[in-house]
Amino acid sequence: TFQEEPVRVVLSFDKNAAPDASLFLFHPCQTSEMHKDGTVTVCFKAGGLDEICWHLITWGETVTVEEPLRLRRRLAKMCATLAEHHRPHELL
Repeated sequence: TFQEEPVRVVLSFDKNAAPDASLFLFHPCQTSEMHKDGTVTVCFKAGGLDEICWHLITWGETVTVEEPLRLRRRLAKMCATLAEHHRPHELL
């Protein structure tokens, strides 16, 4: 939601997404750290957790929300709702 208090966001990207994620601007004040295993961690402070979730959905399973827990839970709930909505109907 708009006007949310900014929170620390920590995202981990797998080695397949790391090259793109390390170049992508998630937030003007972000920091990125490449790891020896090819993964990358991106950190920033921001509000608007729903908007962050909508964007993270485009990264699919290549991204993991490390912090905050409420962002991880919100993303999981949003994905579950989408999955249920798009569940195939049984043919009679």
